[in-house]
Amino acid sequence: MGLICVVVASLLTGATLGLTYMALSAISEAKPIPVDVKRLKSDTTAEALGQKLGKSKQEVSEAIQEIENSNLSSPAAVKERQDQALKRLLFACLGVVAVFGLKYVFTRGQMVFLAQAANRMASDLRLRLFDKLLRLPVSYFNDRRTGEIQSIVTNDVNVYQTAINVVRDSIEGPIKAIVALGVVFFIQWQLGLIALLFVPVLAFVVTKNGRKIKKAQSQIQDDLATVTGMSQETLGGTRVVKAFSAEDHIRSIFGSLVEKQYDSQIVGAKRIATLRPMVEFLGAVAIAIIMYICGWLARGDLLKLEDIIVIVQALDQVNQGFKAITNVSSTYNQVHAAADRIHEQILDLPDESSHEGTKTVGAPNGRIEFQNVSFAYPDGTKALDKVSFTIEPGQSLALVGPSGAGKSTIADLVLRFYDPTEGKILFDGVDYQELDLAWLRKQFGVVPQQTFLFAGTVEDNIRLGNPTADDQSIQKASEMAHVTPFIERSQDGFKTMLGERGIRLSGGEMQRLAIARALVTNPKVLLLDEATSNLDAHSEKAVTEALNEVMQERTTLFIAHRLTTAARATSILVLRRGEILEQGSHDQLMAKDGAYAGMYRAFTSGLLGDALS
Repeated sequence: MGLICVVVASLLTGATLGLTYMALSAISEAKPIPVDVKRLKSDTTAEALGQKLGKSKQEVSEAIQEIENSNLSSPAAVKERQDQALKRLLFACLGVVAVFGLKYVFTRGQMVFLAQAANRMASDLRLRLFDKLLRLPVSYFNDRRTGEIQSIVTNDVNVYQTAINVVRDSIEGPIKAIVALGVVFFIQWQLGLIALLFVPVLAFVVTKNGRKIKKAQSQIQDDLATVTGMSQETLGGTRVVKAFSAEDHIRSIFGSLVEKQYDSQIVGAKRIATLRPMVEFLGAVAIAIIMYICGWLARGDLLKLEDIIVIVQALDQVNQGFKAITNVSSTYNQVHAAADRIHEQILDLPDESSHEGTKTVGAPNGRIEFQNVSFAYPDGTKALDKVSFTIEPGQSLALVGPSGAGKSTIADLVLRFYDPTEGKILFDGVDYQELDLAWLRKQFGVVPQQTFLFAGTVEDNIRLGNPTADDQSIQKASEMAHVTPFIERSQDGFKTMLGERGIRLSGGEMQRLAIARALVTNPKVLLLDEATSNLDAHSEKAVTEALNEVMQERTTLFIAHRLTTAARATSILVLRRGEILEQGSHDQLMAKDGAYAGMYRAFTSGLLGDALS
């Protein structure tokens, strides 16, 4: 609808040229032109007219006689001619009013419909980007700042939204220029050919500057993404900045990024500022040349005054059409730069589930098996080397080892955040590669060491684990995780609003809430990254008892920083530099008196501190 309105409004603009020509012709004919036939019939006058017009005396005399016979010079004939001219002028004026009335309707229509289209397109694109981001692998987010991704979703989409203007101007500009050139050709085709000579020059200027604008806009968007990433990162780490009194240092870094982004915007502004005035200048040169030629044509009586006025008006519309085309060029190249970033950095990337299977297990038990699993990060760093183990349903496995041993990598592989470089991972005997990814992850309840909570109510955060959970399930999970006591102290209970990242809760309260979120899913497998590390002694005892109870029915994988926690597991896997050093129960490993026994004795005697990381 918007594009139809653009076409009609552009054609109506061209129609005003015809009405203007009609009105000027009528005004010219409305002038009284008394003809003194007797004076013209004199030999001297007839001979002079013949010389001036390049006609013979006989031809002039015959023309004078025709005027006399038609009685055009009589007052009645003059009045009739003037009345007819005024009628045509009235129709022309009414036509102008009608055309601009219609133009108002269609211009308003194009603005409304195209605004709806632009905003709908931007909204749909943001939804596509958000959906795509949710489907991208974890590795994608490891390589990029959150603020830079956010910049694409906001800043680049805002630029992309202006693509509607490209569509409008790409239709409106050519229609205006073609219709106006058609009028010039109709009145004086030689002048139309002269006007056409400037088209290749304008096209060259637009194309050359367009490439520069696209390059400058790409740099602007990159620098803006960097600034957005830095600002969001700083806001998230405000406590750290203030704790180290690093305000001046951070301000200096941010200031340099802002200056760089300012410089790139100025370069882009200069590119755009060069294009439009250049096109206007070339259009003015064309109009000036054609007007000068009009003077010579008028001197030879080849153009009337109304012809000249309409030609100049038409040339101005041609110039406006080309200026609209320059807007198309500059806007298109800005949009193209934003579109490239949107597609290259998000939309065209393969989904996390691009290689997933479609299988599900009818009655899952939660058996997990690693078969000679190796994993290396894209930079070549090897995190695991031929790791094999099995966790039977209802049993638990604790991962123990120093930082960098591969504990978190195993947890990421279990959740299929990554796929093994070599080897296989099986769930209930089925290869991970064959399983439906969404179904697989629903079998897990995850409690990370660093709890992330969303802004919203307590109930919303617990229900995130199972959106269909009823109030009874939420209440049960909360009691098991020892959440109920501190919730009951709040006036709003489960409707209590949490700040961003759960900032209104203590570390222990956040951890218990994360445990409730994991338990409400009724998972087959629990993945615990030292789930009780942030709890006080009383809460730790209560949560540990609850976990011991639920662990009897579920497969459990620990990442154990405290060796006292590892000791509760059915089996313990001791890792170092991605390799398995020892494997067995606590009693077996202590009896073996190897690496684990040494670490445990050092830990219990206080030599390793409170935790093993």
